Amino acid sequence: MNAPKLDLLHPFPLPPDAPASLREELASRGQAVKLVTGSHYLRQNTEVKTFALVSEGLLRVYRTGETGREITLYTVGPGECCMINVLCLLSGRRSPAYAQVEQEVHALAYPRELFLRWMAEDEFMRTFVNGMLADRIGSMMALIEEVAFQRMDRRLGTYLLERTERFGDPQLQTTHETVAADLGTVREVVGRSL
Repeated sequence: MNAPKLDLLHPFPLPPDAPASLREELASRGQAVKLVTGSHYLRQNTEVKTFALVSEGLLRVYRTGETGREITLYTVGPGECCMINVLCLLSGRRSPAYAQVEQEVHALAYPRELFLRWMAEDEFMRTFVNGMLADRIGSMMALIEEVAFQRMDRRLGTYLLERTERFGDPQLQTTHETVAADLGTVREVVGRSL
């Protein structure tokens, strides 16, 4: 029974000197979950009760404005955890965004109480999570800079290159509407920019 969970832990960048007790607890206490494409791990304004480590697949974390327009904040891939997930667990606040499955996700989920104990008592887990938070803050700052200071045609070109590299296919299978949601604009602007 532990073998599949240990395999799910493979992509996580725990330091080589992380205690065996932490690795064992991560493997034995994690609930293996599978989320299908299109489903949500987090929903805006809902309570967050579990901490998830993604081992396969891709989550798109986005926010919806009052007008219904969306903007992608970041994605969560193998070996990562979601910054909003972590911050909600630490603060006890509801989720300010959605996390939707873009590619089928396999993850290990842990109850909030266990996550909070790790953050309070385990230096290795704190280092791992804080490193992820620091990386996300950097990417969020880059997003703010793009939205505020870059022209849409440049943002669109960068977006298309990154997406084709991530999916390993020069023919990107998407719609103008999806691209617009990811970039925080409208379909017509994407069409004109293309």
